[in-house]
Amino acid sequence: MSIEKTPSVPRFGAGSGTGGPAELTPEDQERARGLKKMRTLALSLLILATLIFLSTHLFTDLSGVWGFVSRASEAAMIGAIADWFAVTALFRHPLGLPIPHTAIIPRKKDTLGASLSAFVAANFLHAEAVSTKIRSAEISHRAGQWLAKPGNRDIVVDRAAGGLEYVLARIDDDSIKALTRNVIVPRLVATRKTPVLAQLLRQIVLDGAHHKLVDLIVAEAYDWLRDNPQVIDEIVHNRAPSWVPDFVNEQLANRLQREVLGWVADVRDNEYHKARQALDAWLVDLSDNLESDSSLSQRAEEIINELLSQDGVVDSVLEIWGSLKQLLREAIIDESGEVRARIWQLIGEFAERLQADSEFSRRIDDQIATTAGDLAESFGSEIASVISDTIERWDAKEAAERIELYVGRDLQYIRINGTVIGALVGLAIHTIIVLLPG
Repeated sequence: MSIEKTPSVPRFGAGSGTGGPAELTPEDQERARGLKKMRTLALSLLILATLIFLSTHLFTDLSGVWGFVSRASEAAMIGAIADWFAVTALFRHPLGLPIPHTAIIPRKKDTLGASLSAFVAANFLHAEAVSTKIRSAEISHRAGQWLAKPGNRDIVVDRAAGGLEYVLARIDDDSIKALTRNVIVPRLVATRKTPVLAQLLRQIVLDGAHHKLVDLIVAEAYDWLRDNPQVIDEIVHNRAPSWVPDFVNEQLANRLQREVLGWVADVRDNEYHKARQALDAWLVDLSDNLESDSSLSQRAEEIINELLSQDGVVDSVLEIWGSLKQLLREAIIDESGEVRARIWQLIGEFAERLQADSEFSRRIDDQIATTAGDLAESFGSEIASVISDTIERWDAKEAAERIELYVGRDLQYIRINGTVIGALVGLAIHTIIVLLPG
């Protein structure tokens, strides 16, 4: 019976449904050939030692130099068989016999996976190790070098556009309708909205964001009143008593127009005008009323809810969504889109700065390193559990074969060394015996 009983090339089958390792890659096939070669060499040395041992016992009287050869070959056989047993016992039962404490990896697969997971988490996935490695890698500078090539920028933009198209293609109009009608609108109706509106209005006033709108309205009002003097004339003539002479009405209308235009111009040109200040104060009071549980806020809630309950809201959201999709496709997904071209240009500028501005790239590396370190510190054990979880899903036999594929070639050196060292020890022992007196 041959002690080389296992197949020379491991068999793996992810498609078998066992959750085992994947099929052999070309690199794995090369490892399998190397493993087979080393097994053959180790076995050849054992056979050679066996043949020498048998030859010396069958054809010599074991005197003189033949005694040394016989003892060396005998010890080489013992060392080779012992180390073969030790190496084989890691992965399977030697000769298929259920000898205790053999097939260690298949039996202890889950325990080894958990230990390996804990070892990786404790020694590699902590903040200092991860952040130091990332800083030394100079990720931002290398990313800048890669992005500086136009072809690589094309890849980035194409991938981003492809991802956007993938998302847009899988969000249909019916889903938007259902989301709006069944989730967004009911949630908005059930939520009190006036406090949010009040805070928004108050912040707008504090930031002066409404001043441009006031400027536009006042300027347009001035131009309209200047270009349409007949409006005031008609108001004066229609409201004046019939007994008032026309020339009086005309003078009154002219005077009223000049006063109104002057007042509107003053509001337009003076950013601290009392009318503007009064508007600001009114808006602040309005925000206070909206934030409190006043009749105004309650009425505002009712009006907003009525508007949200209209069927046209869903249709409006759908129209906005359709316009947004069309805009995104034309601007980004379309190869001739302006936004796409601008993104491509911005990536190039960003790449140049990553290479030229060492301080800028160093800050980015620090941010990435700090973030990655914090994540590793917080979730290191969960990340490392991928190892134990994956090994647990593997079939025990296939897992042992996979591990042997990666480390078995080096382990065969143990068998070779055992054969050589055994021969030398046997030779040394026989030498001592011969040299001892008596």
